[in-house]
Amino acid sequence: MWPAVYIFLSALLPVLVLALRDIPVINGCTLASGAGEKIYMKILLPLAFLSVLIFSCLPQAGTQPLFARISEFPSGSLLLPVGIATLASVVITMRISRFPAIQFAFIGSLAGLGHAYGSGPLWAEASSCIISWIVAPLLCAALAAGIYKLTVSMIRGKSTHLIILESHLLMASTISAILLVIAYAFNNAMVFNCLPLAEFGPGLRAAACTACIALLAILFTVRRASAARDTIADSDLDISSESILPVLLSMALVLSLFSAGFVRHIGLTPTPLPAGLLFVASLSGISLARERALIEGEIIAKCTFSALLSPLLGAMFCFSLCRIIDGDLINTLIVLGLAGVIAAVVLYMQWQANKKLQAQLISSREQQVYNARKSLSALEVKAEMTEKDLLGKLEIKRKELVDFAVGVSDQKQFMEKFYERLKEARALPDGPERDALLDRMLSTLRERMYFSREMNDFYARSEVLHKDFNMRLSEAYPNLTENERRLANLLRQGFSSKYIASLMNITPKSAEINRYRLRSKLGLKREDNLVQFIKSI
Repeated sequence: MWPAVYIFLSALLPVLVLALRDIPVINGCTLASGAGEKIYMKILLPLAFLSVLIFSCLPQAGTQPLFARISEFPSGSLLLPVGIATLASVVITMRISRFPAIQFAFIGSLAGLGHAYGSGPLWAEASSCIISWIVAPLLCAALAAGIYKLTVSMIRGKSTHLIILESHLLMASTISAILLVIAYAFNNAMVFNCLPLAEFGPGLRAAACTACIALLAILFTVRRASAARDTIADSDLDISSESILPVLLSMALVLSLFSAGFVRHIGLTPTPLPAGLLFVASLSGISLARERALIEGEIIAKCTFSALLSPLLGAMFCFSLCRIIDGDLINTLIVLGLAGVIAAVVLYMQWQANKKLQAQLISSREQQVYNARKSLSALEVKAEMTEKDLLGKLEIKRKELVDFAVGVSDQKQFMEKFYERLKEARALPDGPERDALLDRMLSTLRERMYFSREMNDFYARSEVLHKDFNMRLSEAYPNLTENERRLANLLRQGFSSKYIASLMNITPKSAEINRYRLRSKLGLKREDNLVQFIKSI
């Protein structure tokens, strides 16, 4: 009874971390592709994952040589250090990278267990996985780059509508997501199943134990795993559909390849692989193919260092725990001392990273304060200029009102004088004296009709109100005459040719001729709009 409990606990510890850090990568990729939004995918993917785990416990599935050696140990309770050591190494490496290599730490812990009890073949099997751990991410990056190049070339070679292309990419991504879930579950069934198989042997009891472990892991981690999944889908994979498909397909192919026994024929070893490491590798490959970085180099370096450190820490921690169980304190202190040094280095690196991040945050806040002050100063200057501008316009309006009153008074005086002279002419008898007076009155009236003083005043005010326009017009077209500049001002203010002719004391035909000459001097073509061009100056 107790060995079975120990085995259950030793399997549950690494699987909980796996559900928190590794499985969200698979779910995030699926969600980013659009396939995760479909109802049937939400049902199909968990069922596919669980069924692969259960079927791998049946007698015909068999186990890897590395994990088959576990049954040689005398008690299932000795496997508990494997789970504890895996958890400890993952907790440390999570300080370095948010994509820890849980599987590598697990295999390293098994190797440490075998070394502690003199199981040479177990250590040899674990060492043979190192080549596969190096080849797998490199192969994933190469496949992702090749699939991306092929996908882009196929899309560019077709004249299909964008919506149809997106639907085809969604279908391909859905199929790839299903393959990825099945390949990941089958590949990592080694981690889920090796300990139950060691105690119960392949069969229904091991399958039931595996199912319970998986369900408990999902139950305890569903909220945090969902948050991690959303972060990957929204932040890390905020890219085009033709880039997400190679990520899904390359990861599925690599996981499938390293789950099959035939890889031994090419000098590799079937081994569980971390989804986070393959995810980073696939994004790196696509970045090379696109010649534009989709992932920061610091993330790649941290993920690689974490993957290299994980099995070493797992082996050291597990070996130390086994020595403590057996009462061998000398070797334990040596190993724990080395592990402590490594942990101290990792924690120091994390402290430096946090310190750097805090410095960046402080610098960012200071920059925000500076920008806010700068914006406030600019607003104050703008408000002051606006106030001056409004006061200037108010003064102009006041002056216009005064001038209007003066103009009304002047017109009234002129009309009164003209009325008196008209009465005087009416009282005279017909003759030369009366005709001479009427001629003088008509001449005075004609001069008054030209409104020379009023027009000069109008042009002067127009130049003041549109000073910026007049300056830009003079700088851009210095060869314009005074009348042409006045015509441009009138056109900018929206006067028609009829009113322009009246204001400039010319005929409408002359106004049209002046407009044509102005167009020529401005260099406009026949299809260009004169008024719109003037307003754009």
